[in-house]
Amino acid sequence: MSNIYCAPFRAFNRIEGRPREEELEDALAARIHDPLWMLARQYQFGEFKGEDAGSAILAKVAVNSVRISNLEFPNGFSQVYSENIPLETQVERLFPQVDLKKAAKWGRKFLQLLDEQGSNAPQEEGYTLGQYKNDLLVKFSFEVPELDKGNESVGEEISKARQLSLQQATAFLRTLAGRAVNGLELWLFLEGDFTKINSLVLEENQSPETDRFVLWKHQAILEMAASNWIQFVREELNIPVDPAETCWHQERLEYSFKAKVEEGNGGQTELTAAAYFQGHLDWYSFDVSKESSSSETEFDESLKTRRVISLIPTEAAFAGMPNSRWWEMEDGAIDLGNLKASDTDIAKILVTQYAMQYSNDWLSIPYDIPSGSLAEVEGIVVRDTFGQNYFIAPAHQAGNDWNDWNMYSLSVEKGEFEKPDFDKRILLPPVVARTMESEPIEEIKLIRDEMANLVWAIESQIPDGLGGSIDGYETARNLQELLEKLQKEPSALSMLALPELNLNSPEGKASTYKAMLKYQLGNTISENWIPFIPVHQKGSNREIHFQRASMPRITEFMPTHAVRPRTQLLREGINPNDEQLHPLFIDEEEVPRSGVKLTGTYQRTRWYHGKIVTWYGRRKRTGRGEGSSGLNFDQVLENNT
Repeated sequence: MSNIYCAPFRAFNRIEGRPREEELEDALAARIHDPLWMLARQYQFGEFKGEDAGSAILAKVAVNSVRISNLEFPNGFSQVYSENIPLETQVERLFPQVDLKKAAKWGRKFLQLLDEQGSNAPQEEGYTLGQYKNDLLVKFSFEVPELDKGNESVGEEISKARQLSLQQATAFLRTLAGRAVNGLELWLFLEGDFTKINSLVLEENQSPETDRFVLWKHQAILEMAASNWIQFVREELNIPVDPAETCWHQERLEYSFKAKVEEGNGGQTELTAAAYFQGHLDWYSFDVSKESSSSETEFDESLKTRRVISLIPTEAAFAGMPNSRWWEMEDGAIDLGNLKASDTDIAKILVTQYAMQYSNDWLSIPYDIPSGSLAEVEGIVVRDTFGQNYFIAPAHQAGNDWNDWNMYSLSVEKGEFEKPDFDKRILLPPVVARTMESEPIEEIKLIRDEMANLVWAIESQIPDGLGGSIDGYETARNLQELLEKLQKEPSALSMLALPELNLNSPEGKASTYKAMLKYQLGNTISENWIPFIPVHQKGSNREIHFQRASMPRITEFMPTHAVRPRTQLLREGINPNDEQLHPLFIDEEEVPRSGVKLTGTYQRTRWYHGKIVTWYGRRKRTGRGEGSSGLNFDQVLENNT
């Protein structure tokens, strides 16, 4: 008889609900019919082994903040910081290329302000409305350029030809000529100083003329109108009062500036934005260049504040996060379980982990901080439901490792071999949340041409003279066609009588022979391609940067001359007659193999109390790779002519 092993019988019991109704209202209500049974189950699951942790019911926070006091521009010019306009406006604003519509608007505004001041003047001064309109039309007029062959320099003729190549702007200019005051000419005449308008006032016993036509008794009226007009022009486009108020760094094709914070204890902190080109300023655009440096300026006590507030903390949550209580239903529009994140999506993984595991451990305490402040939490005291108080220390303690967890901290500039550090305070810059941006008024693409060993600045969009832009290739073709229409007087060589040639002689047969090949010194490219050649930096035989060069324009009716750019950015250092006053350089590292695209646009936003702010600025973006101009020299080609 054999022994047969039998496995023991195992039975499992599970306590589960048995719904007897189709609806789920009673089951979801989670009614407790037997409190003792519920306590027993909590004991079985080990819930009573937890710590006594109460909920936070009160928090007391002390925050120290100090506001930005000064702005320093790259050229060393410094000014007191003002919140009248956003920080982006103060940094980005540039004087734009004024179009014809805006120039006519400025001129009409000056006549309006002049009549307003005259109507408010005493009657004995004898001012009549529109008294000086005709004189101002002659003094500050719109003139249609006319090409005068031979009587002007090549630069002046080409400058006029560029204007005439903009056909729509030229037609509009003919409409304005003799009918409107040129506000741009008036602005260049005053140069921001309203007292220069006095040069139009007549002296005693002087007869009116083109340059002087205002009666001396109307001098005060003219000065007040000029002062109000200058203020109107500056506020319309937020033009800097001083030309030195510019943060644009031409060699680096980006903005750079410093913001200084007076600490109030004789120290000063410098915040540096060394490479700003994205079009939106935020805390990550700044680094701390100097901490606790000495300051000799008088401190304004209103810039530094310390506040202590008491409030009830709330749970930190965001839309779609699971609810902390299990009997609450979440919004089904967001499925965190279906969230796909790769190994490199660190931010997505952190958000998901926070929502699923640590959402109950984070509380938020609202605290209003004035914009333009550098704030630091001095301490937080939290009281729970048991009446116990806890002091919350920062995650990063002084003297600990620098790479401990922190958020929104500013890096402190250190030497190459020094230990990294950061400022534990948080910066809230006075910037706007959103802006409206126009279509590019000027657009330039910088590309590397390895075959020609050059960098090309392609003017893909240039100002059309009417407040918009036009294709750079189209304007280059229009200018070329306009120059070809000009007729040149016959030269003396063309009038010479050539000797008759006997085609039957050996000499005549040789002269009529057509060669199969021809030599070409160099070909031409579109005139909106401006070359930049590599040159050594001053005092160095290794480091190079790119210098603006020019392609020659060779025509039969005028001397050979340089092709100049048409956009404001590339024309820096070139006067209206195409004479170069100083060269233009671009750092080599600013034009990578991917290229660079620069745009100039008008931007518009709303500031405090709904104030509308408009300015003209530039932005830099990554290009689309290298290119080739097709420029070639010393070629042997087939003779098809």
